[in-house]
Amino acid sequence: MSNKDFDGFVKSLQPQAAESSIDWAKRREEWLRHLEGLYTTIISFLRDYIQKGEIKTEYHPINLNEEHIGSYQTRKLTLKIGSREIALRPIGTLLIAAKGRVDVEGPAGKARFVLVPKDVTGFRVVSGGPEAPAPQPAAAETEWVWKIATYPPTILYKDLTRDTLFEVLMEVTNG
Repeated sequence: MSNKDFDGFVKSLQPQAAESSIDWAKRREEWLRHLEGLYTTIISFLRDYIQKGEIKTEYHPINLNEEHIGSYQTRKLTLKIGSREIALRPIGTLLIAAKGRVDVEGPAGKARFVLVPKDVTGFRVVSGGPEAPAPQPAAAETEWVWKIATYPPTILYKDLTRDTLFEVLMEVTNG
């Protein structure tokens, strides 16, 4: 390997101008606000069942570590329905094609909630990366919403509603 190759390698790992202008602390705080908003929405959809004692909720602290953002603490939400537990586990905010992801893990499988611009309906993964470009840092007027993502290669986003939440919870518990 020549010095020229190594020089190119070192330069390729240096922060880009646009990257260094990102306020990572602000990005983390936005992500955490959206995450709490997701939890609030889910609790509101389940409120009747929670009030009757048919569904119990617990929060557990977890640590995440993301490049540029570093290590930070958040929490996962656990739903207990009878003897079955469903964990809503935050994955992070630095993702391709989404501003955040939460995995829904139950005894019979997994599902994914993703934070995407309201008008996005999905994308297709092809060899070498997504067919459609990943969302770029959006303007302040972009409305970010939580949606349910299907699995690759064609990822579709379904709106998160009370009915689609119920479908996900039944799917991951084999209900």
